[in-house]
Amino acid sequence: MASKPGATARDFYPVTGRSSTGGTYDRIPVEELRDNYPYHWSLFVLGYAWVKGEPIPFPKVVQPPLKKSISLMEIGGIHGRPYQEWAGDRRTPKEAEADFSHVDKKDTNPSPSRFGGYCNHAAITFPTWHRPYVMLIEQAIGDYAENIAQQIENSHPAEVGLWVKPAKEFRFPYWDWADPKVEEEGFPSLFYTPELTITATGHKTVTVPNPLSFFKLDYIPGDFKDTTRNGVTAHFSVWPRTFRHAADSPNPGESNIEDLQKTLKAQAEDLRTKVGMLFSFPDDADPAMTYDQYSNTRNESRQEDDNTTIGSLEGVHNSIHGAIGGNGHMGNPDYAGFDPFFYFHHTNVDRIISLWDWCYTKYWMGDGYTVEGVDYSWTQQFGTFAQAYNEKVTEDGEFGLLVPWRHPDGTYWTNKEARFLTSDAYPKYYSYKEFLGVKVDKPATTLQQQQEARARISKFYSVDPQTSAHNTGPALSHVPVPGVGEVDLPTNFQSIRGFRLFIILARLPEHAFGRSYNFQVFYKEILVGNITVFAREDDSPCKACAFRRDSASLVRGVISIPPRYVNQIIVESGIDRSKNNMDITTGLVTKALSGKLLDLSGKVLASAKGGEDVAAVPAGKAAAKRVQPVEITLLSSAVAQHANDKNQPVYFFDWKPHKGLFPSGWKAESIEATKAH
Repeated sequence: MASKPGATARDFYPVTGRSSTGGTYDRIPVEELRDNYPYHWSLFVLGYAWVKGEPIPFPKVVQPPLKKSISLMEIGGIHGRPYQEWAGDRRTPKEAEADFSHVDKKDTNPSPSRFGGYCNHAAITFPTWHRPYVMLIEQAIGDYAENIAQQIENSHPAEVGLWVKPAKEFRFPYWDWADPKVEEEGFPSLFYTPELTITATGHKTVTVPNPLSFFKLDYIPGDFKDTTRNGVTAHFSVWPRTFRHAADSPNPGESNIEDLQKTLKAQAEDLRTKVGMLFSFPDDADPAMTYDQYSNTRNESRQEDDNTTIGSLEGVHNSIHGAIGGNGHMGNPDYAGFDPFFYFHHTNVDRIISLWDWCYTKYWMGDGYTVEGVDYSWTQQFGTFAQAYNEKVTEDGEFGLLVPWRHPDGTYWTNKEARFLTSDAYPKYYSYKEFLGVKVDKPATTLQQQQEARARISKFYSVDPQTSAHNTGPALSHVPVPGVGEVDLPTNFQSIRGFRLFIILARLPEHAFGRSYNFQVFYKEILVGNITVFAREDDSPCKACAFRRDSASLVRGVISIPPRYVNQIIVESGIDRSKNNMDITTGLVTKALSGKLLDLSGKVLASAKGGEDVAAVPAGKAAAKRVQPVEITLLSSAVAQHANDKNQPVYFFDWKPHKGLFPSGWKAESIEATKAH
């Protein structure tokens, strides 16, 4: 293609994925890549070490030069610090000129700061912007793999046919952190062991340094800053490498994998359920508003009286950042992109996007949303072209530009081009291994196919009300559930009698503590669920974050209470269950729960006790209003199933708001949570 006027091919690095291979191949689970694809695995490990700037020597292979734009130091910095343009973008003079203002301090200060980052969090662009991001590192490693595979076969005649084909087929692997096995097995050792085993020439195996365990920074940028919160410091200004769950030390030695495993396993059921619920949206909802709720935590289109809630993809994504990062790089948006695990995480996020798009192809952001006949254009495109260079917004919604990802002709990707199954979609050259009958690059031909796939996916990720209703027994039998004729249900659907799903809806100040933090709910000291607020520090140069901070933005998250806990609460209460009703049940549930706000190191910031009969927290011990959750509400939904076809997904209906969980208030457990701070 011809270059854009004013630009040359040397000026930018176009994101085209594995276009050089001429075909579409699957991204597969990383453990399967290791176990079943020895040459793919070797090339991947060698390629990852190369983008880190630490190439692993290989017999008769000359390491190709590593362009700055595709080094992990440069790719990782796209997500946050250091706040400078990605080397692969390279604006044209005309683009740069549009960013200058004689009255703007960003241009007239003695040390002008012209760049506001590429933040696409808490926005409808969250799924679309991160897709080319993963394609970028997939492209870099893939091109390297093709280069050295050809060298190996050229210099080792006996190896011809073993390396070049896998190099073309290679696509970036994923790790499904919501798989049921995670609850027992936790974080795979391949992400943290010092060495990995790969296949070399002559069918031999060798051990090599593990490039997936951490990244040794090429240098420590000047804007990397230590953060001391609640008595715990993350020493970003001096840590020479990335850490997960790091100790409070300038030299913590290694990541605390034991603490990581404990955190991840405790959240595993909640993570799994969050993913399953994403495939529980009904078929008759508003397309743009549904996409808004699914795609991000800010949910611009949500109305105050909208009590239906399923959760968001960004929300469950945030929890993984917190669980894996702890007091380390993954837990902070400004540093997360440097951790090698970041890209496995986002490949799985992209896989969920692909499955969701296959199941819900008609749900899309469009140009905006409509409420009571009034059209609203999206206003949360901050982080795209507008915020990256402080320019005036010219287009938004599906036409919004995904800076800094360029096409070969120099134009930027748009939201609609980042989709998978529509006519506007730009070629991706990857798919995902078939999952429960779904091949994401082959569109469904009927609505029934989509519905049945949703049912399978939801059950795999533990959203299975039919089984839960059977297993919980009669404890909820007197809680009202509308029957046939009382409410409008899809044709041939009937309610599951004596069963309701209870969900906690939380709306939390995004910048309450000036960094990432967790909201957690407990039952008998058992973690019921977690919501991670994934936020940058208050002094971050991120312009999109500054806008949301100034507007006191809220993030929205949900926690599904496992039905067995509700059953246990009712049974152990000793009530006469024949006299049970909704008020009694919700009163028992709220009384049995407690809440905590914690930083990612595990330090408690504030706490609350559930129930209406708990004494109010004294004013002198109360947490400051600025850090308290704005809303923690118990909701419930009845569930309907198809009368004859068990392959159909369940239908959530009769959503009802109940009691606030913590009416007695929040007690400050840290100086950060006090009014005096």
